[in-house]
Amino acid sequence: MKALRLLFIRHAIAGPARASMRDEDRPLTAEGSQKFRKTARTLARAARKPRAILTSPHLRAVQTAAIAARAWGRLRPIVVPALAEGDWPGICRALAPYESGDTIALVGHESWISEITARFLGSRSHRAFEYRKGGAALIEVENLEACKGSLLWFMPPRVFRRMG
Repeated sequence: MKALRLLFIRHAIAGPARASMRDEDRPLTAEGSQKFRKTARTLARAARKPRAILTSPHLRAVQTAAIAARAWGRLRPIVVPALAEGDWPGICRALAPYESGDTIALVGHESWISEITARFLGSRSHRAFEYRKGGAALIEVENLEACKGSLLWFMPPRVFRRMG
């Protein structure tokens, strides 16, 4: 029986925080967009096309998800507020409609993305799984509610770009 696969993607490089702007409204930089387009093209070859791309509502994550969606073609990112802060029960509710055999991409932020990755792999320290901006990991889920799974791969964005 096939398992659910979660493709975790950290948003690409965003502009710096400014007093005049809410953190949620920080866009990707031109460099971040350009680098992630290269990353996304290779990512689309490395991972099967997801059934869905779920994204944090923060602008930088929405923009990253849109770039990834274009790389796979014919996908429209779905905004999931729980992905803004890594609300695991809320994320599980968003994943409930999906089935074994599906790959679901989740676009979000540090530090929750590395903390959830570490929990899936049975690690107490998320430091071993810190994502670079634009980095990704693919986890095969054994038990979603218990956060138990197996790491298929974990790559920083520069590896994707070099592979491309």
